[in-house]
Amino acid sequence: MHHGMPLGTMPRSEGATGGVTQFAAEVVARLVQRDLAEEAGLRESFVDRFVAAVTATDPEDLEQFKPELRRARISAASLADLYIPEVARRLGRAWETDCLSFANVTMGVARLQAILREIGSAWAADREGAVDGPMLLLVLPTGEQHTLGAMVLAGRLRRMGVSVSMRIAPSAQELGHFVAERAFDGALVSIACNDRLETCSKLVKTLKESSKGGLRVVVGGAILDASDDVMRATGADLVTNDIFRALDFMGLPVGRNTETEPV
Repeated sequence: MHHGMPLGTMPRSEGATGGVTQFAAEVVARLVQRDLAEEAGLRESFVDRFVAAVTATDPEDLEQFKPELRRARISAASLADLYIPEVARRLGRAWETDCLSFANVTMGVARLQAILREIGSAWAADREGAVDGPMLLLVLPTGEQHTLGAMVLAGRLRRMGVSVSMRIAPSAQELGHFVAERAFDGALVSIACNDRLETCSKLVKTLKESSKGGLRVVVGGAILDASDDVMRATGADLVTNDIFRALDFMGLPVGRNTETEPV
């Protein structure tokens, strides 16, 4: 991302349309619904400590924080769906207000992804879709950077009993072969900005052709706030950031209770 430019010198002029907020905070916020955090009553002191731990220069700070995660008795689901997205949003705001460097925020997001992978290991469904029950494909087009948001969404879907196969920056040929050999119940494509609309359109076309028109494709992400007619521009069957609406549209009414035991 932004090749040739030192990480610590990223221009603030890009703001929410091209920086950290775009690929981490903003996208995650829309995938898991911002109002959930308010309803859950996040522990402010814990969130502050979490932010400090993932952005600390000394990696030992994060290791010392991990026992606090366990003692806090916060469920893995709440950690993944609420706390990690909230920390990501705060990292994005801190970068935009010059409170943290881009390097610090990038490191923080990478650490959040590592924690998410760790706590989500038990949620992993078969990546090839060879399981009983709903099977979805989650695609991030080439050039998109919001892998944290996609991981949050994939984890949430898996806890709901949906098998999720995630593909990041696939070529049209790779994606076509992958879909043609499997029987997905639907596809989700996440994009963040107008620059990816053409790429997304090509991927949607590939998904349709490789499934002989049988695959319903839903597009979501921060693009919904940046473009007026995403459905027309991409050829998607539905455009939404409401995952339950997307699942209903695909004919996959799954349960909304995704709570798990504390981490």
